Amino acid sequence: MATIDAFTKDPLVFLIPVIAAVIGWGTNVLAVEMMFRPLRFIGIGPLGWQGIVPRHARKLAAKSTDLITSKLINLRTLFEDFDASGFAKQHLDRAVDELTDQILSEAERYAGDMWKNAPDAIKSQVRTMLRAEIEQVAGRILADIGENIEDILDVKAIVVDTAERDRALVGRMFQETGAAEFRFIKRSGAYFGFLFGIVQMVAWVYYPAWWVLPFFGFVVGYATNWLAIKLIFEPAQPKRYGPFVIQGLFHKRQHEVAQQFAAMLSKEILNTDAMVAKMVSGPGGERLFAIVDRHVTELLDRYANHPMTAALLPADKMAEVREEVLARLREELPKPGGFLYTFTARAIDIYGELFERMSSLDSESFEGVLRPAFQEDEWKLIVAGAALGLGAGVLQLLYMFGDSLA
Repeated sequence: MATIDAFTKDPLVFLIPVIAAVIGWGTNVLAVEMMFRPLRFIGIGPLGWQGIVPRHARKLAAKSTDLITSKLINLRTLFEDFDASGFAKQHLDRAVDELTDQILSEAERYAGDMWKNAPDAIKSQVRTMLRAEIEQVAGRILADIGENIEDILDVKAIVVDTAERDRALVGRMFQETGAAEFRFIKRSGAYFGFLFGIVQMVAWVYYPAWWVLPFFGFVVGYATNWLAIKLIFEPAQPKRYGPFVIQGLFHKRQHEVAQQFAAMLSKEILNTDAMVAKMVSGPGGERLFAIVDRHVTELLDRYANHPMTAALLPADKMAEVREEVLARLREELPKPGGFLYTFTARAIDIYGELFERMSSLDSESFEGVLRPAFQEDEWKLIVAGAALGLGAGVLQLLYMFGDSLA
């Protein structure tokens, strides 16, 4: 009877679990928002905030790239069984035709009337021979690119540079990959908060000291954040507790996460445009064009010694033709539909490689996909939640039960 009287004496006590649920939900929602917003620092000196992910975008991208390059993408492995000759025949018809036309166009500029007046049968024969040679050369170029792909394509630089340039994209990657986990963090705040609130209510009814509500507010704000993050990643392997099987939410979704991560990375960052742009610039570009120049020069040199070429093209003009052809090649190779673009789009299967390898990652490595976003300044999120919970507890004390303290 005394227990019932204690609870009915002040019906407002029944609001304590509800308010604790709101505090738990609110602090967890704020924690998620603080991870990604604002994109730029707002404040003065130490009195301000920038979202954890955008603030550490480059560092997080570097960590993700270390995982990608060490465990998920092995460019050399991608080309172990690559049939360069077969690829050239199957996929490079358009590029081979364009290169053939470019070489003939440059040669025609210097050959003068002799080429113009040549019978169509001769022109057709020359074009057929040249095209067949170019197709073979294309295969040899692709084989060399495949053997040197790690020197030509710097995957890490693409990811890190993109992260530095577009911090919002990095945040979006973490948000979309961990969407289910972030929803869990928000919702679990209410669930855990309500449970803690029941304990808080009982404690307040039997011991209504001034510090009880602020203390439990602090505990709710702290514990709901900490517990939610803990349950996302632990346990890594399924564990049975009586009739229940428990596993960290993120680990349970490994196959789904692998699909999302591979799709987003291959579409937003390691896409064909980005890879081609990186391959033709910097040290990788120098290596690439050295391969192309060598093979095309060898082809042109072979034709320079052909009797038909000698009859149609003056020897002193051959060097100019070579320079013109190589210059035009450098312009045309990276263009959509061209030789390099087609090769990159069809031969480098970033999505397939990422999805397959990530699906079979060990638990510790897989956790590294999302965990870094929490580890950077994680304590600040938890402390912020605790501080807000403490503040809410003080307000709860003053406005709901202030009279009982008088």
